[in-house]
This record gives sequence, C-alpha cells and structure tokens, in this order.
Amino acid sequence: MEVRGSAGGAGGHRTPGAAGRQSEPGCRDRLAAITLLVFVVVLLAVFETRWEQRTSLFLIGSAFLASVLHQLAPHPLQLWAIVYHCLAAVFLGFAVVVILQRIFRRREIRIDDVVGALCGYLLAGALWGNLYALVYLIQPEAFQISDKIAGQLGNWHMQRFLFDYFSIMTLTTNGFGDIAPAGSPVYSLIWLESVFGQFYIAVVVAQLVGLSLAHAIKQDHPDAK
Repeated sequence: MEVRGSAGGAGGHRTPGAAGRQSEPGCRDRLAAITLLVFVVVLLAVFETRWEQRTSLFLIGSAFLASVLHQLAPHPLQLWAIVYHCLAAVFLGFAVVVILQRIFRRREIRIDDVVGALCGYLLAGALWGNLYALVYLIQPEAFQISDKIAGQLGNWHMQRFLFDYFSIMTLTTNGFGDIAPAGSPVYSLIWLESVFGQFYIAVVVAQLVGLSLAHAIKQDHPDAK
C-alpha cells in the first residue's frame, strides 16, 4: 500500500486549515449530536459523586462550546479544535480513572462492573484518539496517511472518526497501515497506548476473575473469611 506523509507536496490531501468548513451541515450536526450524547451518557453512567458530576459537566460544556465555535467561527490556527481535543481528552481520561477506581474498590462483582470495564477500555481508545487528532492539528507531518483516506482528513469530523479508528487499532495491537506514525510525538503516544491496552486487559480481567472466584467461594463456604 502506498503511504505518504501528511504534509506532502502537490497532490497531497488538504491540511487541517480546511477543517470544519468542509463538512456538510447535516452530517456536522448529526456527529456533534452523537458526540454530545455519548458524553452525557458517560456523565450519567460513570460519575456518582457531586464533585465528579460537576467536574465532568464543566468539561462537557466547555468541549461542546469549543466544538460549536470551531464550526461557526473557525480560527486560522485551529485554536477551538485544539481546545476541544484537550478538553475531550481530559474528560475521557477522568472517566477511565473513575471506572478503574470503582472496579478495584469492589468486593463483589456485578454485571455493571463488567460493562463498566468494557466501557473504560473503549473510552481509553477515544482518549488516545483525541490525542492523535490534537497532534495532527499541531504537527500533521507526524503521520503518514494512505492515499485512500488522505482526502478525508480535510473534514474535521472525519479526522476525529479516523483517529478514533487508528486509536482502537493501536489499543488492540492491530493495524492496517492506512495511518502510520512518522514523528516522535506519535511514537510515544503509540507505545504508551499499546502498553496501557495490554495492562488494562491483564489487570482488569484478573481483578474481575478474582472477584468472581471470591464470590463463588463465599457462596459455597459461607463461614470462610
């Protein structure tokens, strides 16, 4: 597969400067609504304490405002898009930390703990997806992009989707070569995400299995401590 640098010369794909203005209003509104819905669902399902809810609500509101400003009044340096990805990454990272804390504090496993562990894994992928998109906005030459998808990166919403896809492929240690690292910031993010993905599966699954076994033993031997 032919791969080229994202900052290539003639014939290269559009740079991030065209982001936001390329999307059709209908598609833009749908994607914005889906993103907001996901954030609200995470807010309602993950955060229980008042300070967690207030912090997450502030991050969601600020990120949504930055997204709206980027689409209605795009900054020449993509400032609002950068602010959005920073806030989204902080919010998703906060959610993953809260989920992990809750899992490791459990004494008995429940269905929502298993669902929460899966959600935490996917949210971690979205976290790194925002970090990759942030790097692309600041330093697009840090990626090598396949010709087949290069033209789609001029659309900010497609950027977000493609870098989320790239992140999940990295998190699961898969990859198809259509997006590849070409600079030091991305190299560091990739190895960190790959290590985190393996650590998450090994440690979280072990915790859930341990809780399940402990619960089974407790049921069979009620007097056991």
